[in-house]
Amino acid sequence: MLKPFEMRELLARMRAVMRRKGGAAAAELSNGLVSLDPAAHKARVKDGEPVTLSNREFALLQALLIRPGAILSRSELEDRIYGWGEEVDSNAVEFLILIHVLRKKLGSEVIKNVRGVGWMVSKSV
Repeated sequence: MLKPFEMRELLARMRAVMRRKGGAAAAELSNGLVSLDPAAHKARVKDGEPVTLSNREFALLQALLIRPGAILSRSELEDRIYGWGEEVDSNAVEFLILIHVLRKKLGSEVIKNVRGVGWMVSKSV
């Protein structure tokens, strides 16, 4: 029987393997308001203006754009930002600041908060 910590680690590793694309360059992600090019590590807002993002901001936006319209909880997003290989204590304040800074850079209409559930980006507009 697996201990709770071992089960969480196993699930995180399985999610990481599922995210891999077999070495192929990922296609550009977009929802009409923002586009993200994972291969070039570049982001642009709807008017074509480039946006400079930190690695964590980029990972957060990528996680949201991979599943537009889906609401992702803080724990799901933290798992995608920090990955299973990093020992990270959950820090709600730091995470909320990351969301705030990203919304400030992209515009408040890009990332929506679903109170008590999580965050999402809308499907293509």
